[in-house]
Amino acid sequence: MIESIKGTRDILPPESELWRSAEAVARGIFAKSGYGEIRTPIIEDSALFIRGVGKDTDIIQKQMYSFTDQGQRNICLRPEATASVVRAYIEHNLHKTESIVKLFYCGTMYRSEKPQAGRQREFTQIGVEVLGSYSPYSDCEIIVLLDDILKALHVGDYQFKINSLGCEKDKEKFKGYLKQSIKKDVKKMCEDCQRRYASNILRILDCKNEQCRTILESLDIKHDYLCEECAADFNKITDTLKNENINFKKDPFLVRGLDYYTKVVFEVTAKGLGSQDAIAAGGRYNNLVKELGGPQTGACGFAIGVERLMAVAACDKIYQEKPLDLFLVCMNDKASQEAFYILHKLRLRGISCDMDYSTKSLKAQMRYADKIKAGFVIVIGENELTSRQGMLKNMKTGDQKQITLDKIAESLC
Repeated sequence: MIESIKGTRDILPPESELWRSAEAVARGIFAKSGYGEIRTPIIEDSALFIRGVGKDTDIIQKQMYSFTDQGQRNICLRPEATASVVRAYIEHNLHKTESIVKLFYCGTMYRSEKPQAGRQREFTQIGVEVLGSYSPYSDCEIIVLLDDILKALHVGDYQFKINSLGCEKDKEKFKGYLKQSIKKDVKKMCEDCQRRYASNILRILDCKNEQCRTILESLDIKHDYLCEECAADFNKITDTLKNENINFKKDPFLVRGLDYYTKVVFEVTAKGLGSQDAIAAGGRYNNLVKELGGPQTGACGFAIGVERLMAVAACDKIYQEKPLDLFLVCMNDKASQEAFYILHKLRLRGISCDMDYSTKSLKAQMRYADKIKAGFVIVIGENELTSRQGMLKNMKTGDQKQITLDKIAESLC
């Protein structure tokens, strides 16, 4: 037997309906805020992410699925969506048509990680990107949008963590502070952190190694590296979030795992997920558009990990399974032929209905109709075909009434 690849999974009914409900909630919230949907390819040029995400990140170093195709092109499966959205923004000259472009997406991403609870090799993200705005209120908008989605999906006991990396000059000051502060302890850190110390020191703050965390937590990190403008923007954002009653805390160790972030970064953690407790994350990336060949452009966004979201959301509170309106019980092949014709007409009129496509007995078909909680049942046999009349049974009350087969829709209304 051939099974699904490790790190991927099938999403079957009724779970798939809960996923669809969650996506529908997010789409509705995005639409009310002026976001349009973008769908980008699953495969991209590997250079897009090497340049955009950063060659020294774990995504590029360890996790990206990349290969050379038959045309000798270096292709990869997208590990995240922001770089793809920015590529599309530049390629289609969206900056020339609108001053601010607000987009959302929903799709699968791919990273070659060790599968565990809350972490798959194929995973789904719902996210937004706002391109063309430097305003801190754009950051506030996407954070409030994310909070609205989590509330609408009845996610309990979650918290936003927020930090500011500052502009490029601020980041360099912060890097210098980190280098100086941990210089004496760097040889006590893991091999990855020793490499990051020389190549990309901010990545050290992402390390989960216990010894490394102990060293890092001894640091007294403040926001005094921020310039006047970045500090003012950060204060505007945190003040606005307080006014909006967003549950957040400042976390000076939060940097996120992607090099393109500048200024504000944030993530949302929820209880009940173990060590992989982040269900969403995002921030500002003012230099990415230019880095990928476009104009200097302010931008920010977030992504929700749907697998983790579904583990903590109470989607059953927004999704109520709607059973079939009608089930047709067929006594012979001729009845099945007539039922198939009836089904198509009813479905076109918006009535959910089905029939048995096997040769089960009357008793077995009635038992199945009861199992799927069909609202009504009609039995079609020789007599019904001849008279064009049938008995419509209400499966909830047991009441029956005679109807004309050609007027079933009217009888159900």
